[in-house]
Amino acid sequence: MVISQRSGWIFALVAGSLGAVQGCAQWGAAVLEDNHVAFNTAVAEAMDRQLLINMVRLCRRRPTQWLTVSIINVQSTVSAAAGTSDDGVVLTPVGTNAGIFARTSFEYTPNITFLPKQGEQLAREMMSPIPVSSLENMVSAGYSVSAVLMLCVESIQGIEGIDFSIASGAKLVDPRYGRLLSLIDVLSSRHLVSLSMVPKTLTWNPVAIKPDAVTLERIVEARKVNAEFVLRKDGAFDYAVTGYVPVLTLNAGIEADAGGVELCKMLGIEAAPGSILVVGSEEARGASMLGVRTRSFNNMLQLLSLGVEREPGMPPPPSNLDSPEELYAAMPVPNVGRELQDHMRAVFRVHCGTSLPADAEISVKEGGRWYWISSGDVTTLLIFSMLRDLYDLQVKSEGYPGPVLTLPVGTGR
Repeated sequence: MVISQRSGWIFALVAGSLGAVQGCAQWGAAVLEDNHVAFNTAVAEAMDRQLLINMVRLCRRRPTQWLTVSIINVQSTVSAAAGTSDDGVVLTPVGTNAGIFARTSFEYTPNITFLPKQGEQLAREMMSPIPVSSLENMVSAGYSVSAVLMLCVESIQGIEGIDFSIASGAKLVDPRYGRLLSLIDVLSSRHLVSLSMVPKTLTWNPVAIKPDAVTLERIVEARKVNAEFVLRKDGAFDYAVTGYVPVLTLNAGIEADAGGVELCKMLGIEAAPGSILVVGSEEARGASMLGVRTRSFNNMLQLLSLGVEREPGMPPPPSNLDSPEELYAAMPVPNVGRELQDHMRAVFRVHCGTSLPADAEISVKEGGRWYWISSGDVTTLLIFSMLRDLYDLQVKSEGYPGPVLTLPVGTGR
């Protein structure tokens, strides 16, 4: 049987297409293996740039805009080609037809869909105080207790820290604040002080609950939220909820440490091993509770936006303030009430320029200028990472779809 050149090409196309179908499963697996990291990286970089550009906008007194990833989709194209060795392209021989070759190719185009986040829910999440439990989550993630407190907490047991407003900037209120953070930093590194979550049963009813009010329906509903009605000695009931709560733990040795004794005196608590409940209310502070007032996420963004250079060529910040520890030490009495913008820019610095340098780790372009964080600025990158994690804790995904990743995986036999 003689096969013409044209018929051989048709045969090659058919054979190549069949091979493509049979190889789709392997190709789909390769796409999953080779590209899920690339897609992950693309989304992570997009979220990094979103956070950075919103900080730049706040520095320039412009409103922010937030997006969420909805869909990650891959459009695929499978094609087959045939020709002769004279085509100048390396092809695979088909059957016994030495002069006829076939080639299959797979092409895919990734598409990421973003949706704008807006409305009352987002505003509430961005402007509500950061939950105290989130502070412990950040410490458990590996961030230092002092750094978390410096950025997220406005006051601890009535000791006011950095007060920030758009009109007046950042000012230190209480001269003891820097010393407080320094002590916590040193003591936590020596494992004398720690912030953790512990199970605790709390009674929520201000007055006793009468027995006839404890119905079967209420008992069932209470169990759904890990609560129960506890019988009192007087025959009435208390509504008790068992859950994990944040506590400041003082470990053995705190009572013999000069810094530990000083810290406990500042906080108004006993210098002895034990746990102090941390609550988001200054009214509840005392010997058995540690009252804190947290910032909103938006307020923290505005505070850190002081580290954004407003224009190219700004003089560098003080070189002796490039770590949180040095910042704590630079908060003595003479700095009370003074503007702390240079101090914040030394700890968290976003450069501005007309061109992008090679060492830019995270960068965005806004208003014809480039803004970036240098790859060698470890302190700024660490704070930025903490900010990203806090955003994920603070901003919920209810009401927003996905993200859904769709990849072709083939139907091979």
